[in-house]
Amino acid sequence: MQIKISEIKINPGRRDTQQRNVEELARSIAAVGLMNPVTVTQDNTLIAGLHRLEAAKLLGWTEIECTVSDADGLQAELAEIDENFVRAGLSHRELGDLLLRRKELYEAIHPETRQGQRNGQTAKNDNLTVLAAKPFSEDTADKLGISKRTVERLVQTAANLTPEAKKTIRDAGDKITKGDALKISRLPPDQQAEAAAVLTIAPPTPKKQGMMDSEAALREFTSLCSRYVSGIKSLHHRAGIFAGMSISQFDALGNSAYSVTTAIKEFFEKVHEIRHEMENEHEN
Repeated sequence: MQIKISEIKINPGRRDTQQRNVEELARSIAAVGLMNPVTVTQDNTLIAGLHRLEAAKLLGWTEIECTVSDADGLQAELAEIDENFVRAGLSHRELGDLLLRRKELYEAIHPETRQGQRNGQTAKNDNLTVLAAKPFSEDTADKLGISKRTVERLVQTAANLTPEAKKTIRDAGDKITKGDALKISRLPPDQQAEAAAVLTIAPPTPKKQGMMDSEAALREFTSLCSRYVSGIKSLHHRAGIFAGMSISQFDALGNSAYSVTTAIKEFFEKVHEIRHEMENEHEN
């Protein structure tokens, strides 16, 4: 059924959309139409399809085709979390927090799967044997295509980390690995934030030069460039705003762009300088 986009509610705390994906989806919808309706609850709260909804807004639609689900309350939130699992770019901390909340919901809906209850595919009900839900870790592992052990470790980490340690880990980006986060979560609460902070400032472990180091550096550089290009492309639909800027704003825009090209130029000059020195040493 068609529902006015203005009447669709989005729960707070839901993950942001990725602008490039929204724009690509909008182009696809404009060409072939909306192939899969978004899913909402009976009170028009979005369960699945945030990128499709944002693409429709970008196209100027006022209504969108929706599937109204009977799921409500815990079931609806569980379905929304499962929708978030398909998003690209989830950090291990974000994934762990999602899994922890999914565990709470799943075990509230299927209390027979809680630890200490019957752990199997069947449960006794008076004199009858009835089919029971899978344990949380098994159900989640099947949905995500990862091991049960990975699910359990991510949930353990999310459950045991203090809010302060989580914030430090989130701000640290790639400096703190999934394994580091697990180790921090096993420390006493009053030691976690300090341990996480130490990892953010500790110098990197020296590595031997070799093909693996080169490939890792190349992936990092390529990823950085890809994010930059993606970010610039996401501004294309706002080019008119930039064109209407004042002289001082346009100068600031040019200076920012020039600083990027200068940084790239200086980087390659440094690389070529070191490469030239290495070639000279090899010849001698």
